[in-house]
Order: sequence, then structure tokens, then C-alpha cells
Amino acid sequence: MLGLVGISYKSAPLELREKYAFTEEESLEFLKQLQIDPDLQGAVALSTCNRIEIYFHFLKKSSQKAFDVIFRNLEFHKKTNQDQRQYFYQYQGEEATEHLFKVVSGLESLILGEDQIVTQVKNSFKLSLDHDMSSSVLTRMFNKAFEAGKRVRSETAINKGTASISSAAVELLSQQMPDLENKKIMLIGTGVMGELALVNLVKRNCQSLYITNRTYSKALELAEKHNLEAFHIENTNKYLPACDVVLVATGAQKHIITRKMVEEFASKRNTPQLYMDLSVPRNISTDILQLPNTRLYAVDDLQEIVKETQNKRKEAVSEAMEIIRFVKQEFNDWICALELTPSIRKIQKSIDDINAAELEGFLKVNCIDENELVTRYADHISRKYARLFIRNLKTLSDNGKQREYIEMVNRLFELK
Repeated sequence: MLGLVGISYKSAPLELREKYAFTEEESLEFLKQLQIDPDLQGAVALSTCNRIEIYFHFLKKSSQKAFDVIFRNLEFHKKTNQDQRQYFYQYQGEEATEHLFKVVSGLESLILGEDQIVTQVKNSFKLSLDHDMSSSVLTRMFNKAFEAGKRVRSETAINKGTASISSAAVELLSQQMPDLENKKIMLIGTGVMGELALVNLVKRNCQSLYITNRTYSKALELAEKHNLEAFHIENTNKYLPACDVVLVATGAQKHIITRKMVEEFASKRNTPQLYMDLSVPRNISTDILQLPNTRLYAVDDLQEIVKETQNKRKEAVSEAMEIIRFVKQEFNDWICALELTPSIRKIQKSIDDINAAELEGFLKVNCIDENELVTRYADHISRKYARLFIRNLKTLSDNGKQREYIEMVNRLFELK
């Protein structure tokens, strides 16, 4: 069965989502842990600031057993308990396929139609594929999802307006500080989200930007590209007091900005200092809110900012869903055809076995030694009837959609 277990900004608050967030290394470890189950054909773990989802393909398990395997492994890996399962959604079959298509198309994103999710899903899928942890069915499903997403963005107006979490974050900062272009801004993190935030800040003519990253060379490369200043992350304390805005977007699993770092200078500032944390799990300690002249925003605070964009894009959702349903049907047709393969092989083998046994008996009874013409005729009749049965099977089962006909044929050709 195909299925998924997931949690998102729609089903759970940030405090809960960050408990289940994966780094790339953790995703790989978790997928290897899942593969201990012999029925698992493949799995993909997706972890973003707004969602954590596990897509999987089991061979023989019932849906309930499959979901339970995923939950138990997830809870073991993240050291959580069953009480939090209520915040997760579970989909199987066509529902799981449609959900993935909607995710890749940006229909499930906080910002409707945002582009960043495509790269995130591709990276998660590639991790699974590169380590031989995907199945042929999962691979087909993800490739069709990318096809659907590409069509949605090129054939509809789904991505008009603010297009990412990063741009929404910069918009919020601009609302809080109308003269943002005159402020000193620190950016910690040069991944996709951090770079997108930087691009949006530069577009707003922000010039006093200081960039850092765990890997200094990446920060330096980005700074040189935009003619800005980079610094080693170990010097964060040195730059922090002078900055009016601090934007953090990294994959770190601990706080980069702590209360202790901020309280040393917070009371000495005459103007507010804004912190924007786009990381999941969060990289800025919420304790800094107890300090004077300090404001803190996180991913879930962007809801109001995206409402205007959502209204502009909602008209395109129905068009997007038409594309998704069309591509999903193509995938479902492929699945159905795939399910016919064992039945087709059974028909071919059964007729070949009958032919071989009957031909041998016929030649013996009639005292005929090797006779090429008789053998060729028997093989011809066998192939003809096999093709006839297979063609009728495809027609009666609607190319694999009517399962009862497939099961009947499987029983009919269980010949001894």
C-alpha cells in the first residue's frame, strides 16, 4: 500500500512540529531504521518549516499495521509518545497521491503556490533515491508530482504575489520597521530560505547587511555576490548589539541566539531590536521576549501577512486541482496496469505448462518422435489463447481498475 503520515502548520503548532523536524542526517538514519521491516518497499521523509511527512510503500501490510509501523519508528526516533498521534494526518492510496501532488504544487503551503517547497521535496526524494530507499512505485509517484507542480505553476496564476516564507518574513519586518532600508541587519544562515530572505532585503535597498553561516565560505560567497559583509559565526556576539534586525534560518538543532547573549546589551538599546526565526526547530530562545526592547517573530506569526496573497491566488486553485486530478489519474492508470502484470504472467505460464504437458503426452500416445511441425503448432495455439485471455482481462477489468475480475482470473488460472 501507498501511504503517508504527516504533521503540518494546519494540524499542529510550531512547539509540536519542531519536535519531529529532521536534518538530512536524521532523515537518512530514520529511513534506514524503517528498512528493517521486510515488507517496506521504500520511504521518503520530508521535513520543512511547515511540515514533516513520511511517504511510504508497503507490500503486504494492512493499512492500520503500516501506519502503526511508521508511528512506532517515528516515536522511537524522536523519543515522543502515542499521545501526540492525534495531531497527525494519515492518507493512503489515491488520497496520499493527491496530497503529495498538492504539496508540490504549493496548494498545502502557508503561502499558496510558493516555489520553495519544490526544491525541498526534490531534495528529500533525492536523498531516498540516492541511498536506494525508494521503490519503483514511489519514484513514479514523486516524478508525477513534480510534473503536476510544474504544470500548475506554468498554466495557472497560483504563484502571483509574495511567493515564499522568506519574502513574507521580510514583509513583516518592513511593517514593523518602515525604514528597514536604513537599519543594520544580521542574517544567520545561507541556505535556500536565508538566501531568499537576503534577496528580498536587497530588493528593499537594505545595504547594512551582515551575513554569517556555520560554513564561513558560503557566507563569504553570498556576501561578495551582493557586495555585503560576511563574518565568522563565532563572532556573532560582537555584531549582535549593533544590529536592529536579526534573521535566523538554519538547520541547527539548538539555539543559536540565547537569552544570555541578548540580555548583556538589551537594556542599553534606545530602539527595539527585532528577531525573526524561520528555523524549525527554532534557533532563537523565546526567553529573549522577557528582555526590554526585544521583539521575536517565528514562522507561525506570518499568517496575517499571507492573507492578502492567498486571496489573490485562490481563484487559481480550482484550475490547479483540475491539473492535479488529470495527472493523478495518469498515475492511477499506471498503478492499475502494474497490478495486471502478475495475472498476465500467470495466464502465460499456465498455458505454457498445459501446452508442454499435453504435447509430451500427445507425442507419446501417438508414437511420434520429435516433430517440429506439431511443436510449432502447439506453441502457436498457446500464444494465441494467451493473447486472447490477456486482452479480455484488460477489457473486463478496465485495464486493472476492476479488482474483482483480476482476482477471479488469478483463481481461474491457479492450475495444478
